[in-house]
Order: sequence, then C-alpha cells, then structure tokens
Amino acid sequence: MHLIKYIFIYFLLYLSNLSAKTNDFNPYEVLGLTRTASDKEIRQAYKKLARYWHPDKNSEPNAHEQFTKINAAYEILSDSIKRQNYDDYGTTSQDNHRGFNTNHFRDPYDIFRAHFGNDFNFFHESPSGAKKLIHSREFLNNILPNSDKKPYIIFGSTNFCLHCREPLIIFRSLEKQFNDVGISTAEFNINDQRLSNELGILNAPSLCVISQHRVYHFNDNGKSNQYTETNIKEFVRKSIPIQRHIKILRTPDDLLSIISSYNETNRIHAILITKQKTPTLKFVIPCLQHLSRIQCAVLNSSVIMTNQIPSFLTQVSTITDTVLLFKEDKNPIAVIKDNDLTFVNIQKLFESNQLLHLPTITSSNVFNLVCQTNSAKPCFLIIGDSFLFEQYRSSFLFLAKQLFQQYGSYMAYLDSSSTKQISFSQIFSSIYHPNDKKLVIVVIRRWFDDTIELVNTEVEFDENSLNELKRNNINIVADIEANLKLYLTIRWQNAKKFTLPTIFDFDERNENIFTKIYNQIQDKWNYWFERNPYCRSLSGYVLTYQFWLVFLSIIIYLWYTKQDFDKNINNNIKQTRRSQSSSTTIYKKSNEIYREPINTVKLDEFNESFLQNYTNSNAPNVIILLLIANTPDDSCIVHFRRQISLINDSRMIFTVLYRKNSPRWLNELYANIEDDQNRHLVRFVTSTVLALYIRRKFFVPYGPLSNKNDNDEVLDETGAFIGMDNYHNRSSSISSTDSIESTTDSLSFSDWIDLLFDGNIRTPISVTEWPMIFR
Repeated sequence: MHLIKYIFIYFLLYLSNLSAKTNDFNPYEVLGLTRTASDKEIRQAYKKLARYWHPDKNSEPNAHEQFTKINAAYEILSDSIKRQNYDDYGTTSQDNHRGFNTNHFRDPYDIFRAHFGNDFNFFHESPSGAKKLIHSREFLNNILPNSDKKPYIIFGSTNFCLHCREPLIIFRSLEKQFNDVGISTAEFNINDQRLSNELGILNAPSLCVISQHRVYHFNDNGKSNQYTETNIKEFVRKSIPIQRHIKILRTPDDLLSIISSYNETNRIHAILITKQKTPTLKFVIPCLQHLSRIQCAVLNSSVIMTNQIPSFLTQVSTITDTVLLFKEDKNPIAVIKDNDLTFVNIQKLFESNQLLHLPTITSSNVFNLVCQTNSAKPCFLIIGDSFLFEQYRSSFLFLAKQLFQQYGSYMAYLDSSSTKQISFSQIFSSIYHPNDKKLVIVVIRRWFDDTIELVNTEVEFDENSLNELKRNNINIVADIEANLKLYLTIRWQNAKKFTLPTIFDFDERNENIFTKIYNQIQDKWNYWFERNPYCRSLSGYVLTYQFWLVFLSIIIYLWYTKQDFDKNINNNIKQTRRSQSSSTTIYKKSNEIYREPINTVKLDEFNESFLQNYTNSNAPNVIILLLIANTPDDSCIVHFRRQISLINDSRMIFTVLYRKNSPRWLNELYANIEDDQNRHLVRFVTSTVLALYIRRKFFVPYGPLSNKNDNDEVLDETGAFIGMDNYHNRSSSISSTDSIESTTDSLSFSDWIDLLFDGNIRTPISVTEWPMIFR
C-alpha cells in the first residue's frame, strides 16, 4: 500500500517537473544578453535576431517559434516594469511567475512592424485570394439560420499564422468541389472575437462545417499535417446528416413500399440508385434543401441484379448513379443519370416538382405552393368528407393532372374537420357542412399573403356520383374540366374575400416523438459542448491515454486508501469495545450491587407482536440479540445494557424475554430444535443470550450450558451474569465458533459479537420453525 502511494506521488512530481521544464523561458538568453544590458543593446540585439529569424526570410522549421520567443523576450526587456518583475521574481507572463505562454504577449509581427515599418509585406490583414470573407453578423443572421438548406464550410486563421498556409492551400483547392455539390465555402479571421466565440474556436487554423443549425469542428489534434484532402472530405461527409434524413432501402419491396406511401407522407419520393456505400453529396444537399416536400432514399445497385425487380428498374445502370423521381404513379416521372447527374440538374428537378399531382393541405408550405400569391392562375380545392376523398382519390387524380398540364393550376384536398384545418370551416360554412357526405370543388385566387378570394364552382359529388365518376372517368372529367376552365378565363361573379385562416402544420406533428427528442438533445449538446471551446478541449483531453493513466492511478489510490481506512475503523471499534469492557468499574456495597448509570438503549420485550414483525416477508434482515431474564429487575439486564451500548450497528436488534410473561416460548423453541444432540445439551438458563437469525431459522447461544434449575440466575461474585464481562472466574459457555461442548474461557462477549458480524458461525442450532406460542 505504501509502495503505491510513493509511486503515485512520484508520478505527480514527474509531471510537475516535466511541466516546469517545458515552460522554462529566459528572455536574456533568448536575446543573448546579460542582466546588465542597456536599452540600446536590447534594441540592437532584437533587430539583429528578428531580421534573421523572420519566417519569410528563414526557412528553418523552428523559425516561427524562435521568432515568437524573440519578440516575447523583447516585450519583457523593453518594458521597465516587466523587466523589473522578471529580475525580482523570474516572471515571464502577466499571470504567473513561471512558464512561457505566447498568449500573454502581443502579436510578434506588430512589434516587428513598429521597428521595420512595412518593408516586410509578406502578410495581409485578410487572406489574399479568399473568395468570400464572413463576419459575425453574417454568420448569425444568414449562415447559421439557413444552414438546414445551405451548408457551409468555413476556414479560419489569424492574420500572421505561418502554419495555416498549407491547410489554407488545401482548403482553397477543394472549394470548387464543395461548391459543385451545393456546399458553400468561406473564410474568416479568428481575431474576430465575437465570431470565434460563437463558433467555439480553440486555435488556428480552424475548419468548421455549419449544417442543420449546428457547428462541427475538424479535429486536427493540434497538427496542421492532418489537413489533407481525404481527411477534410471525410469530415464534411460525416458532418452532413445523411442517415438522419435519407432512408436506406435494402430490397425492391422496400422501394415499392416507399413509393406507394405518398398518401401517408404527402411527399414526392426521390430514389438514388448507386453502387457506393454512401450517397453522393450532390444528391444529399438537394434532399436537405427540399426536406419538407421530398422524401429521399438510397438503393444499392447490386439489388437490381436479382430477378424479381420492378419493370422500371430493368433499364437502370448498375455502374453509374441514377436518380428516379416518383409522384402518385408507380413509374418515375423523371430520370437523371450519367453526365446529367449534377447538383444543378437535381436541384432544378426538385425545385419544379415539390408537390404531388393531388396533394393534401397539411401545412402552410403546401398551401403556399398550391395557391401562390399574386398569381394570375387560381388554385382548386376539394373540400368535404375525408373518407370519401381517400376512397375515390384516384378518380380525381386524372382531373388534377389535366388541370396542371393544360393550365398550370394546382388542385389539392383540404380537410376542414375538427381534427385538421378547422380554421377553414367558417369560410366554407355556406358551401359545406361537416355532417354532409359529399365533396365540393371551390376555386381560390390569392392577391395578397393574408387575403384570399373564393368562389363555389358548384361542382359537387355524393357517393352515387363518385361511383359514376369511377366507372366513366374520362368523359365526366372532360365535362368537369370544361366547367373549371371557365374560372381561368372569365371574370368571377359573386366572389367573396376572406382573411386567410390559420393553417396548422401537420407535417411536423407527424414526426416521430423520439426522433424529435433525440434531435433536440443533439442541438443542445452541439450548442453547449461543440460550440464551447473549453468543454471541447476537455473532451479532447479525456480521449488521451495520459488522462486515463492519471484517472486510473487516482482510482487505485483511493480504493487502497478506503480499504486501509475501513480496516482501521474496524480495528478501532473492536479495540474500543474491549478497552471499555475491561475498564468497567463495578462498585460493591454490603448485601447489594451498585449499578453504574447506563446510556439509554432501546431494549424491546420479546413477545408475539415483536416476533411477527420480523417473520414477515417484508421485514428487514437483521440479527435479533435476545437476553433471557426472569423479571425487569434482574441484574443481568444492567450488564446486558452496558455491553450493547458499545454496539452501534443497524444490522442488530436488541430484545429481552421475561420468563414470567412468556413461559411457554422457550419450551416450544427447545422442542423445535432439529438435532437431537443439540436439544440434549441446550439449557436456556437466565442470563443466556441468543442470536436469532429469523430468515435462516437458526440461533447461536452465548451463555452457560448447565444442569441447574432453569429459574436460577447464574451470577458470578461481582453480580455480573456469566459471559457478560471478561472475568477470570466465569463459568463455561457456548460460542459461535466452537462446538456446543466447548467452553468460552478465552472468548469475551464483544469478541462473540464481532464473530457474528463477520459471519463466522460454525455451529448454528437449526429449528424447524419459530414458535409463536408465548403463554
């Protein structure tokens, strides 16, 4: 144990010494001066060394570090107060009296320019060649709020960061590739303190991805050589939530299932057929931009090689990527493949196909796409019974296609029932009643965002007319189309204007509640930890082996210390019991026993109610220490109280059995002893103590085994009952560790208690059951 302590202390001292050596810094030695150097000598030495070690003049690997130290040394020695502090205390920073930390000094190039002007024009206030520079205002007002539709990759560096050059070159070489797949790029200056705080910047260079209102940091482990094209691309791919929003299809049946669920999702489905394990970002980014209206999924092209595939997959290539777009039909409405598969083309396709042919108004977004503001083309809404609409939806689908293809007007269904868009029920009250089993087509024109103009087309369907529409679809649709065409060409009569009612968003409500909670937790985690430089730095340190080495050393040290502490506590308790028991003074007076004042100890009477409390299945598992006495005035009770006052443990309960109150219980206990030999030897004389183990159905006696009359009180000459004090003349007794026939001459009552707590019970006396008869 002591060896472990010494190793632990040595380990801490080693770390402390290592830190001290690492932070050793002497400004006089850096400039090659003595402590008596004058201000002129200091300036001359600085100019000479600064010119030589300037990173733009010196190509040695440690040029930047040496140049920084030279400027830090000059900053100390050129300031009379700082120089005096160093001479007096050895301080090299403003916060402590030891160690070198460049964060406490000015920018070395500021000092250099103060002496040499702008002769060294190798650096610029902003990175030259940057396509776009951002500041905190643009980040907070534009980039972060819109990052769900337009992800950003931003690279940050300081004005004069030498080790940022190579990563910056790599970043700029990748900018076009990222822009081609819809990811915007920009650069920023880490000296923009507000922006750095919002992003949680630790050091320079720094690379961040802003996506889905979250900030992700590239972990370079403090090494600029981690900035490679492969690492950066992998980091960007992991930062884009692909699996969160894009489903992975395993079989052709999964494909058929998802394109058939349009009536449930109310969304278009875009399927990428690819041989790659992960989808290309030029497909992912448009999917994220149109997430509310288009459900994207990926199917591996190896599935197409199987026999049972849908007919539209037979023409799909298994080598190159292909994008299929589905609406209500089981055949794709558009296919993009080969050289046409670019981010721009996919984005255009999604932009022009955000609605089903016959969508349902489930959000304000859908309503705004169906009924566009300030459009000369009106929109047509089917209102009425939702059950009838779902039953005959396919009959209206052909009509909706014709209206859009011929006239560019959308048709949609709006459910104004109490569980859906109930706010529309008031403006439809004169046209449709919720109890009516019919469907009605109305036409709406929207001149302003909050105002609509509505006309009843008087085209109505009950169940009979819907059956007729289903049987003779083409002819009836042609008549309806001709009727609705009038509202596209003539001036409306009897049009009514209404304020646009509130439109409830059911697209968000249909999201999985667990997914919502998980996303909220991730958002909070990203804000409090990923965008907090101190928490991120700590989490990075936790992943190092040095942390776990120190942590395990502390755990082992604390564990061994606790073992020693517990051992010492137990030894102290035992020693206290023995010392207090042996030092007890008993005063003897003529023809009477003097009793010392005893602290109040709870001593319940052992009776039927007491025993029932502990035989109950819900009762605590404790040891019941039972003293056998005749009356409450027996002298053995005083000595018993004295002994148990030294015991402070909740595992033991103390009680006393009075023979006159419970005359039959001991006889019943004697009869219930399982072993005949034990029954023959046991005598429950006064002053005997029994340790009762209720659940395990056995007891351990402490006291005399005697053939004396059971009513005799066995006392020694001092008045103490046998076994209660360490008296050299006490009679033989039974212990828990010896056989019943052995004596306890060398075993005190406190030792017996310790053995009970330690579980050293070698000769328990088992019983068939605990008697419940006391009288």
